[in-house]
Amino acid sequence: MQSAVMKDLIREVIVAPLDRGFLAFSHDYPYSYTGWHYHPEYELHLIKRSSGSFFVGTYAGRFEPDNLVLMGPNMPHMWVSDNSFSERDDRLFIHDRDMALQFSGTFADRCLQVFADAAPFGELFEQSHAGIEFSAAVSAEVAEPLCRLTTAEGPEKLALFFTVFSALVADKGRRLLCPGLPADLGPRSARLNSVLQFIAENYNRPDLTCGMIAEREGMPLSTFSRFFEKNLSCSCLEYINRLRIYKACQLLMETQVPITSICYDIGYDVLSTFNRNFTRFIGVSPSDFRHQRGLTWRLEPGVPLSAAAGGADGAPRPASSADTRSLEERSGTGRTFQALTS
Repeated sequence: MQSAVMKDLIREVIVAPLDRGFLAFSHDYPYSYTGWHYHPEYELHLIKRSSGSFFVGTYAGRFEPDNLVLMGPNMPHMWVSDNSFSERDDRLFIHDRDMALQFSGTFADRCLQVFADAAPFGELFEQSHAGIEFSAAVSAEVAEPLCRLTTAEGPEKLALFFTVFSALVADKGRRLLCPGLPADLGPRSARLNSVLQFIAENYNRPDLTCGMIAEREGMPLSTFSRFFEKNLSCSCLEYINRLRIYKACQLLMETQVPITSICYDIGYDVLSTFNRNFTRFIGVSPSDFRHQRGLTWRLEPGVPLSAAAGGADGAPRPASSADTRSLEERSGTGRTFQALTS
């Protein structure tokens, strides 16, 4: 069963060649790529105005102005502002909401190779595969040079890039959104990027299994499972489920498509499984989530949405066997897991 809604996790096509440079720009909300999307470039993303929910990799939380996040290649992401911040009555619109700085892995490597003083950037580039949220103080510090990057040219442009990243490196208050990533991916990086890109392009297929991905990579399922968990700190199955649920969040917030249609569109073939996974990751049912859209959330900015699903201390609950049985039966993993966000 399929509906007419756009259900794919969209790859943003960045036209400018970024092997020898970078792209800095501002945009309104909504924008062509403010939905759940990914791209092979690194991205530093700043929210200038509004509050709402943001989703980066396996993380889902709240944001407010000056939210600053660095993401590595092929990490799905989106920021969805609350309706109450719209500057128009006829439709959702926020002028100049976002500031983005994008650059390729080739450019990042060349910075490390050519500029000895850029060596500390390497840690940031590695950590960005887990998503990094920076402190409010550093966000305020880099906002002005980031905005100047949109119009700067020549040596000034490169100087501003290094100014921004020098401040990011020095930020002791930064935190990983998807903790547990290895400190150094090394030669595994290319294979991991290939796996993540394939999942991003196919996560909404009901027949997608971890075994299918392992076969594509020429790896036994057990070996692939260890590889995935070592590099992502979660199972392949959990990763697929989170991409599906976060896409559902977007559709619930931005459309009136029936919940049953959303369930099938994002790759689930059992409605009860979708409902349980949604509640486990987000903390409320799909219908309650849609109802609360535009209302005041109980969670403070920076707090994972899934914290609502935890106990009194906010710790996430382990998955029940029923939550994961449908996809596990197809993937052959049969493993339960705990939510990454804590």
